[in-house]
Amino acid sequence: MSDQALSSHNGSSPQGRRLGHFRTPGTPQSLPLIRQSVVDAATQCGLGDEDIAKMEMAVGEACTNIIEHSYSTHPQNLDIEIHIQQYQDRFEVVILDFSSINFAVDAAVQVGLDDYIATQRRRGLGLYIIQTFVDKVEHRFICGQGNELRLTKFLH
Repeated sequence: MSDQALSSHNGSSPQGRRLGHFRTPGTPQSLPLIRQSVVDAATQCGLGDEDIAKMEMAVGEACTNIIEHSYSTHPQNLDIEIHIQQYQDRFEVVILDFSSINFAVDAAVQVGLDDYIATQRRRGLGLYIIQTFVDKVEHRFICGQGNELRLTKFLH
């Protein structure tokens, strides 16, 4: 996916400051690099400790879901591409995967925390974390290319 496709989505202005952009294998070994890159960029952007931790967890969960659910059926290793931008009013992380599976995180039904605790589940909080730890979640699927997930934290 091109930077133009990314910047034109949702009217995002190209005047944002790029804090990071990289492509890494979609494997569990890449998760520490992804998380640390988000922490470093969010710190540079001036987010507070709680917001940094929330962004780190949301991005980590999204990437873990890609690796475990979208890429687990592919014989070859597919990449994950990360774009980190700061705008005047927000901090954004865009996660691109190259899966043929369309999984609209922003429209997925999340498990309520009370239900999760009551059923004593051990897994399945990823969508809850993604949807509640950031201020805005946007997803789009581009047929033949993959998924674009934009996680936004507004600057206060």
